[in-house]
Amino acid sequence: MIATDLLEQVCQNLESELPVNQLLPDGGILHIDKLLPYICVYRYKETDHLFSGLLKTQGSYLIVKDTYPVSDLLECLSTAISEKLNAFLIIEMWPVRKDHQAEFEISCPKSKAPATIKAFEDGINELRVIYPEISVTISDTHKRHPDHLEELLNMEESKESGGLIVGLAVPTIYERPEENEIFSLFYRKFVSRLSEIIKRAVYEFIRVQTSNPYDHYLMLGKTNLDKITLEADTTLAEISEKMSFLLRTTPVNSSKQWDIFKKNEFTKTPAFNYRLIALDPEQEKRKLYDIPIEKVDDPTLSFILRDKRLEIEKQLTMLEERGTENFRFIGESLYGAIEADVLFGAQALLEKFPQGDNPEKLERFNCYEFAERAQIELDYYQEKFPQLPLSLEIRKDVVGIMVSETKLLISDDLSMDVGRCDALIQHEVGTHILTYCNGKKQPIKQMYAGFAGYDQLQEGLAVLAEYLVDGLTVNRLRLLAGRVVAANAMVHNATFIETFRLLEQKHSFPEKTAYYITMRIYRGGGLTKDAVYLAGLIYLLQYLKDGGELEPLYTGKFNITHIQLIEELLHRNVIKPPVLPRFLERDSVKKRLENLRKGVKLTELLN
Repeated sequence: MIATDLLEQVCQNLESELPVNQLLPDGGILHIDKLLPYICVYRYKETDHLFSGLLKTQGSYLIVKDTYPVSDLLECLSTAISEKLNAFLIIEMWPVRKDHQAEFEISCPKSKAPATIKAFEDGINELRVIYPEISVTISDTHKRHPDHLEELLNMEESKESGGLIVGLAVPTIYERPEENEIFSLFYRKFVSRLSEIIKRAVYEFIRVQTSNPYDHYLMLGKTNLDKITLEADTTLAEISEKMSFLLRTTPVNSSKQWDIFKKNEFTKTPAFNYRLIALDPEQEKRKLYDIPIEKVDDPTLSFILRDKRLEIEKQLTMLEERGTENFRFIGESLYGAIEADVLFGAQALLEKFPQGDNPEKLERFNCYEFAERAQIELDYYQEKFPQLPLSLEIRKDVVGIMVSETKLLISDDLSMDVGRCDALIQHEVGTHILTYCNGKKQPIKQMYAGFAGYDQLQEGLAVLAEYLVDGLTVNRLRLLAGRVVAANAMVHNATFIETFRLLEQKHSFPEKTAYYITMRIYRGGGLTKDAVYLAGLIYLLQYLKDGGELEPLYTGKFNITHIQLIEELLHRNVIKPPVLPRFLERDSVKKRLENLRKGVKLTELLN
């Protein structure tokens, strides 16, 4: 018998809609993240961490020794939850090992929940994408449990308590115990896909059988983050912030080298100096792989954290290789190749706009005039985020304008086109600072520290803001295109001087502009990162044309490949909806956004 006080505590938590996380004898556990109309059950003879991991991806599961009596507990759960949601689904899962066969077995009353069983069947068949031999059989039977065990609840008890039991036998194709082999990479994919299959099937059950409080199957996922996940996230953020990768790969003498480069009539490659690296990359890598990400049960968060760890590892290796060719090659694996459509877009822009506007003929703002206008925008967002210090600073050691977390840094010798003022404010404050602030209010630190490869979407979003407020200019588009052309030249083994000449002579960039574009591409040994600005913009133009929502993109700092994951975390209430940039409220911006949704070519943005 289960202790009465345990049953009372569980029922009390459910009544108050509080999570349940109760350890049970012999390594068992009952976990209910929130009020959910289902539970996955696994009764083990011997502890099986891999199979248990299949259940731990769910928001509600019971993993227990097969000798432990669970009928009273399940009856309590079924009754309590059915009173609130009208029905309750119990999915008993058990491992099947039959000579490496890959057959799933579903035991169920087909007539009672056909949509649920169909969702299971369709989902399992889709697993053939990762394992072609997978098959599924469905048995309409009262026997919905492993052969060596008794039923969880008898059918009458199940009906009386509002519960429905489905049995799911799962082939353990991710391991071969007789050969002591575990296929870990395949296991991760298998776990992630099976987790989604279960949630989709449960969603069909509650859509038909219950008073459904869920608008999307993803809302069935976990909302509360466990200690292991939070600690892994925190450690990754600390290592990333300590590394200061871009700071340590940006020359400290670029202005001085420009003077020397010009004096030498652009015939001698500049000699760049960098900040000393105040850390040991090997020790930092050791810390990275001491983080037990394999213990993070949530497949979505596990993917995000593992992806970030790989990025940090590559950046640490790049710091070790700074100034060598290896720096460039590792960077290409990190930031990706220059896609054909991005290079084509860059070349099309430079062909349409072969000459830039003369900046000397434009009205200018100095640093103080720009700061005065930027402060107004900062004051607005300060009211939205009173717990964060938003500020600006005019400094001598800054080139142009840049953002450091919630601080806007402005060069004391800034001279900028008046027509670009609003665009730059929305780029730096209305995008970079805002997404940092939105990320800072989330429970996951990567939301502000930045997911792996977040620069592409961040910079694309920032340039999009420039367009929306009508501040995108010929010079700006040419600059973005020039970076792509320069990066492409570098990866095809052009020298610094050859790339500079390409920009200055073929594409008519001013000498100083051509120098700074080239410097950014060749810094550290070669860095293709600057190509992501235009790549991000091109992606967003297509994303909006395809009906993509702009609002979730302001939730924090993440990559294009993470958009679906962010939408999932929003559905699950793991992260909060963002504060949106106020420029989106302007009628002129709404009109431009509407035009983008109809489809606008890159070369037509200034029409």
